[in-house]
Amino acid sequence: MQMKKQSSNHLISFNTYMLKPIIDGNTTKTRIIEHDNELIVPRTPIHIVRKSCHFYGNSLQSATYSARTVLKKRHKVPIVVAHDFGRPFVFLPTMSPTSVDNMWIALHAISYLEADKTGCIVHLANNNSVKVNVSDATIYRQYALGNMLKEDFLEKQKRLNGTAYFGPFMNH
Repeated sequence: MQMKKQSSNHLISFNTYMLKPIIDGNTTKTRIIEHDNELIVPRTPIHIVRKSCHFYGNSLQSATYSARTVLKKRHKVPIVVAHDFGRPFVFLPTMSPTSVDNMWIALHAISYLEADKTGCIVHLANNNSVKVNVSDATIYRQYALGNMLKEDFLEKQKRLNGTAYFGPFMNH
């Protein structure tokens, strides 16, 4: 894969697999790993996620609130950035989203996870692998929470499309 420089106007999509911070002195850039491309963007991962949520008609705050409600968790929740024809784009943070060391991983991009002595190796659907400096237990937890969030989204889509029966009255 060829590494290219990109403008600061990058938006994430289903083609985006991972946002990895690159800390260079006092500045943080983002290495974006896509299905068939890698880019360096002169913005932080959280900036790219916020901007992408906003572009797709959401906000990071709203996506986080919704995920916390569904998952009954207070911090470091995966979020649904956007969706396409009922397919959610779920992004998993490896740490607190506001941490400069936080990486974001697309749920659909994970092929498998491998424990490592000093963290975890995330194997991606494009046959790349990336070392993540958090425990394998943390990544497995994020992966499980991401799948729970995805399943909740899909159930709500069924309800919206009228393909699931939930009784004569809807309770709010």
